[in-house]
Amino acid sequence: MLLAGDTGGTKTVLALFDKDRPGEPLHEERFPSATFSGLQEIVSSYLEKHQVKVEAACFGLAGPVEDGVCKTINLPWTVEQKNLVSVVGTERVHLTNDLEAMAWSVETLQPKDLVCIHEGREVDENRGVIAAGTGLGEAGIWYGTRYHPFASEGGHADFSPQSHEEDALLSFLRNKYHHVSWERVLSGPGIENIFEFLVNTYREKPSQAVLDKMKEEIPAAVITAAALDEQCPACIRTMEIFVGLYGAEAGNLALKIMAVGGIYIGGGIAPKILPLLDSETFRDAFRHKGRLQSVLKKVPVYVIMTNRAPLLGAAHVAKLLSEGQPIF
Repeated sequence: MLLAGDTGGTKTVLALFDKDRPGEPLHEERFPSATFSGLQEIVSSYLEKHQVKVEAACFGLAGPVEDGVCKTINLPWTVEQKNLVSVVGTERVHLTNDLEAMAWSVETLQPKDLVCIHEGREVDENRGVIAAGTGLGEAGIWYGTRYHPFASEGGHADFSPQSHEEDALLSFLRNKYHHVSWERVLSGPGIENIFEFLVNTYREKPSQAVLDKMKEEIPAAVITAAALDEQCPACIRTMEIFVGLYGAEAGNLALKIMAVGGIYIGGGIAPKILPLLDSETFRDAFRHKGRLQSVLKKVPVYVIMTNRAPLLGAAHVAKLLSEGQPIF
């Protein structure tokens, strides 16, 4: 039996997989991450319910993994691989960055799991993965003798504006945060930051219905829904900026690692705003790279529609571990 996990700032998902069918979980359970002291406690609780022998396990975590240790970005956890070994009951335990786990899933995804929003050439070359959710994650997939995913923390790189309005957004956020990263604008909280900027600088006026709803529901979800329904000018403009920035940073990632084999957009936000992403706003920003525009024109961009991608990627790694295959 294989054990796979996907841990984020909001939730942790654990699942058991048959070694011969790592693309379909046998049992899956979600846990609210913040109510637990760490991943070890969640795994222990899960395995107490399911008395099975685990042959190998892999856990994707929202944060950098160094020497088998991860200090999670949006949770006060320090996760150590050696501590999970005793809980899982096998030495074949691996920790990976959550976006690297998502990148491992790319080769296993079905056509129904992907929607192309930018046509390009289908070639066996480097690929990139970018995903906005609670935070912003980025990863690469190097192509050599085979595809090999690798992690990055590109979401925490400096936000780089490309217009006078984005210059003003950067200035606004600089007053709010010590450091303005791409994650401050490309994430659920990033949507709220853009909305706050537009409203507080009197660029757009929000509808009262949206303001009232934001008191009771997650603001980013309210803003997104209102934009999709074209109910509020401030929300519509917020998502226009968000989508443009998403395209710009996806293009940046493609150039940084020459991901001419494709860019894959994951995370919880993308599938919910697919009509907004599948737009010239996104495509223009993606291709707007000066003298390298011709390169970006050829790069296909896909939206990953399944929320199980990091979990499926972790299961794929666990399968490789169980077979004694190298993952480095």
